[in-house]
Amino acid sequence: MTMKDKWKNNLGLKILAVLFAIFLWWMVVNIDDPMDKKSFIVDVTVTNPEVITNAGKSYQIIDDTKNISVTVKARRKVLDEIKKRHIVATADLREMQDTSVPIRVSVAGFEGDYEEITANPRNIQVKVENTQKKTFPITTVAVGVPRDGYVVGIMTASPKTVDISGPESSIAKISKVVAKVDVSEMAADASVQTQLIYYDAADNLIDKTLLTSNCDKNGVSVTVDIWKTKELTLKFDTSGIRAAEGFVFTGIEVEPQAVEVAGNPEILRGMTELAIDKKALEKSEMTESEEVIVDIKAYLPEGVSLADADAASVVVRIILEKAGTKTLRLPTGSITVLNAAENLQLAYEDLEVELTFSGSNENLEKLTSETILASIDLKECTEEGTYTVPVKVMELPSGCTYTQVCEVKIELTKK
Repeated sequence: MTMKDKWKNNLGLKILAVLFAIFLWWMVVNIDDPMDKKSFIVDVTVTNPEVITNAGKSYQIIDDTKNISVTVKARRKVLDEIKKRHIVATADLREMQDTSVPIRVSVAGFEGDYEEITANPRNIQVKVENTQKKTFPITTVAVGVPRDGYVVGIMTASPKTVDISGPESSIAKISKVVAKVDVSEMAADASVQTQLIYYDAADNLIDKTLLTSNCDKNGVSVTVDIWKTKELTLKFDTSGIRAAEGFVFTGIEVEPQAVEVAGNPEILRGMTELAIDKKALEKSEMTESEEVIVDIKAYLPEGVSLADADAASVVVRIILEKAGTKTLRLPTGSITVLNAAENLQLAYEDLEVELTFSGSNENLEKLTSETILASIDLKECTEEGTYTVPVKVMELPSGCTYTQVCEVKIELTKK
């Protein structure tokens, strides 16, 4: 057999071998690096908006077509390298038909490396409407807390208003325009540059994509006054209180007795108390004790404010006694305890007791809780439990009598 005959006889085997090799390569490639799909959620970029805006109109993308799903088909190794940032989705307004604009998608940097790319939906829906311009006041909002001993005083935005233009429907949604400033750890006045935030009536953020304003480029400058705080004692003028005949005005109890204020350090430097005019407690023909709620904001000098705006209400108890009697509040902790068992410890149910005395008005005026020596006797209280015992007054200034025996509830427990 000649060489030519041998070659002819092996030709079929050789072709078969080549086909098998190709098939084997295809199998290896598809097993090791198979074709696959991967989806991404991306925003659509609108191009050539001047097609609409040059005609004095505005547009907005209908909400459910702003974000689309893009699916890429490629080898797995290629898909592993493709990230969301590589997906480009554009809608050219020059291609708009009625309200629909086709979406063009691609994978930047991977041209020719993927087999297929599709968008869902394939079109965005665009609403064209008139452009509106409206002026809004700018509201300043402090975020964070200044350094201890300081509070935020006055915040002023510059400019104080902003002109916003855009689709009528978008402008109609704007309820307020806010400039937020982080005041964390501030201890001195400052000027802060910040961008504006738009909110609707439900305090939801409004997308600014289709809106423009005269503050878009540089934002707004907010001047922040940081005020030092100081505690001032409340001093009430009681000269306007008049008791009816047969009654005596004996004093007032104030809660709280002091308030924390904030203001210019020059103003606060010489202040130690806050004077409350007599009009706040002006009463006539009083026949019984009374509680009065006083709003002290009205008595703050110019340039001074409350450190806590919710602390403006002060409770003042105007105390009256019948002529010839006087009631004093005595802290239970100042009561002397007699004949206490060594193995028991005592706790009072109340922090104070009320003791009533009689005498001439002149003598009663000299009577104070500091001049009273009161005691309780625990001779009969030898076991754990709750007891009600009388309070005895051991010593009184001359001319005064303890007229109504007061009882106090105590609890005894083992040490």
